[in-house]
Amino acid sequence: MSSPTDIWSASDYAPTAARLQPVSALVATRLAQFVESPAIVADIGSGHGEGVAELLSRGYSVTAVEPTARIRTIGQRRAPGATWLGTQGEATGLEDSAYEALTSTFGSMFCDPVAGPEEWARILRPGGTLVMATWNLKGFLATMTDAMSEAVSPGSSTQTPPHMAWGVDDVAHERLSPWFDHISIEHLDLEWSFESVDEGMQLYREGSPTHAWMADNAGARREALWTALRAHLEAHADASGRIDSTTGYALVTAQRRRDTSR
Repeated sequence: MSSPTDIWSASDYAPTAARLQPVSALVATRLAQFVESPAIVADIGSGHGEGVAELLSRGYSVTAVEPTARIRTIGQRRAPGATWLGTQGEATGLEDSAYEALTSTFGSMFCDPVAGPEEWARILRPGGTLVMATWNLKGFLATMTDAMSEAVSPGSSTQTPPHMAWGVDDVAHERLSPWFDHISIEHLDLEWSFESVDEGMQLYREGSPTHAWMADNAGARREALWTALRAHLEAHADASGRIDSTTGYALVTAQRRRDTSR
């Protein structure tokens, strides 16, 4: 069975990370509305360190959790002022109640939906703040995910992947409410454009680990996957061949319950 590290090591991550940079900045900005610096922050799924660098620039002390060595090495170079760990978001190894805030830009959503929130609550101080960005079920990436799933496993597009279910308000509340209150979910859009269909396909083949890994493991459905991804891009292209699109995401904020028994 493949591990998350296998998946995220399947190709270069930099092209995808660059697309997420605006949300990394927003997560740090939103945290500043709740928690003044200096404060101690844990960042989950820190990737190439864009979000960590944003937090450091605002005066926070950051522990960055990134389990994939290939990705973590680049993050350490971008944000050397943070403490970097190779642990998982569901098992960080961090001390109980040691952090004033926990952030994540499209990283924590991949954690187990039960073990993840329990672990985040464990390391947060009572009253600590959670700020996480997660994909929702609207826009370019949502329909692309459906097309990709259907190509690899016909009939599966009706099932919401667990990581994308975080973008459903009721699901996010259900997952967080045992440990958190003051849960707020704001739905936003991120630009997701390409100069051409070929540029989009290049991202999928060379700059998106999840797509590369899925293709490598699609077996007889590999060509069906690439065909579906190209067709999805073509459906969004204008007469010039350019794709001007957005993808939806949710910005989730919550407060660790002060009653630490839950």
